[in-house]
Amino acid sequence: MVNKNELLYKIKTIIEYLKDNGGYDYSLYNHLCPINDLEPDSNIVEYAEDVLEMINLLLIDNKQSDTLFEELF
Repeated sequence: MVNKNELLYKIKTIIEYLKDNGGYDYSLYNHLCPINDLEPDSNIVEYAEDVLEMINLLLIDNKQSDTLFEELF
């Protein structure tokens, strides 16, 4: 079984590290097949926050989470 508190702590730590260490400047595409002439439209912090939200949805589907995403922000 997933330890919700440990998962929350680790993801929050990763996100805070990224925020404090240039994560907003690390640009990424927000889609699988980037168009060559377009600039990246996301950053690594947004990616990490999206992963947190996806994990929350998975935990909710498995009846293991109540407010994982809300607790972080």
